[in-house]
Amino acid sequence: MPHAKRPITATLLYGVASLLLYALLYIYADQFVAWAEQTKEHKSLFLIPVVVAFVFSYFHGAFTGHFWESLGLRAAKSGAKPVSKAGSQGGSKTASATSPQRGQQANPSGNRPIAQS
Repeated sequence: MPHAKRPITATLLYGVASLLLYALLYIYADQFVAWAEQTKEHKSLFLIPVVVAFVFSYFHGAFTGHFWESLGLRAAKSGAKPVSKAGSQGGSKTASATSPQRGQQANPSGNRPIAQS
């Protein structure tokens, strides 16, 4: 992967933003406790921690995604369809993810089924 395509700048920006958010949460922890205690009188104050959680989730998730991408790691894209599990009726076995489906025979190595022509 070429160095230019790695999101180093975005990784650093989201990382600094995450650190700043964690520092602010630490500094203002007493204020959050006070807001939590005041939710008895002001019911709408419960929204503050919810909004803060979404903000943390966004920045930390973006940092983590860019971090792994800057190391050259990406999630695998799977084209396989999951096998649905049918309810067992009368003790019959259901198809598993490793058993061959109709029109396929089992691979001797046991890995993936081989499609028949």
